Amino acid sequence: MTFTKTSIFESRVLDHLALNLSPNEAFVYIANLTNYKQDTQLMHLFWECLSTKEQTQAKQYYTSDLSDRYIISHGVLRYILSYYTRQLPQDIEFIHNKYGKPFLKNNNIQFNMSHSHDMVSYIISLDYRVGIDIELHDSTIDVHELSDLVFTPKEHEFIIKLDTIKKLDLFYKLWTIKESLIKASGQGLSYPINTIEAITLSPGENIFLDCDANKFKQGWYYFPLEVAEGYSGAIAIEHKINKITYLEMNDKKNVFNKIRSQCFN
Repeated sequence: MTFTKTSIFESRVLDHLALNLSPNEAFVYIANLTNYKQDTQLMHLFWECLSTKEQTQAKQYYTSDLSDRYIISHGVLRYILSYYTRQLPQDIEFIHNKYGKPFLKNNNIQFNMSHSHDMVSYIISLDYRVGIDIELHDSTIDVHELSDLVFTPKEHEFIIKLDTIKKLDLFYKLWTIKESLIKASGQGLSYPINTIEAITLSPGENIFLDCDANKFKQGWYYFPLEVAEGYSGAIAIEHKINKITYLEMNDKKNVFNKIRSQCFN
């Protein structure tokens, strides 16, 4: 696909984006939304490529900041997917499963998105379902109050022995692992995350979830997500991968111009 001047990718970046028909690599995009908000040209492009339903949703937020975050995060997603599908961003069509997870219509490119505060992350993979979660640490949350909803008995027993800082760090590590897994499975928070034993789960190790009468038939793989300080993140995929390529937005004039890779054995 030849990109026009409306592409959010620099031409020198494009060679790093191709899936190359390899199921062993996933692509992760990370952007700071604050770098977009003052760019009126990009904001206009993002708004114009949204569907009517998405535009209606954006207007329903009670603050302009929340509305802008929605417009940017969904607009960026459409531009990312336009590269892989060889479609214009506004022509991207989604279908949803019964839990609300979106998929591309008539395409085997898999994706997922997560945002927290002003950071948004995306994962792209070929054929295999994926999930991603990123969370900004909130020091005001009561870990004990959420314990029964989030942790297994074994995890609860371990976490209550930690000091406040370590307790918060572990909470978000486990939360993002579990969240990425249930997003990949397509069930989202309808799945009881307090039944997922994540504390002993290692990167690249598979775990079985009870997914729609498919118990013990589908293994899911967890990998850590490298994120900014003060955040935690994780990805999950239904296939073991050996490489994650990161593309980061460095500043508002050079979108997704920082590239790095993380390899796994």
